Amino acid sequence: ELTTRSETFARLWSAHDVRTHGTGTKRFHHPVVGELTLAYEELAVTADDGMALLVYTAEPGSPSAERLQMLASWSLSGAGRS
Repeated sequence: ELTTRSETFARLWSAHDVRTHGTGTKRFHHPVVGELTLAYEELAVTADDGMALLVYTAEPGSPSAERLQMLASWSLSGAGRS
């Protein structure tokens, strides 16, 4: 719909070279532990075309690793369960 309403968008969209980013870093904000910066790697699922598995990890010893550990402990303790 955007390509039919905006010539500029249509031109930019058709010229955009989209490719998969197999690795990188993403930032998340979790309501309990706050900011997390995690490295990710995309793994293709060869049994089903177009499917992928994303694996997120925190740098050992980083604030994000500590926050993930805190979140795991919080989850195991039953905190936040209704």
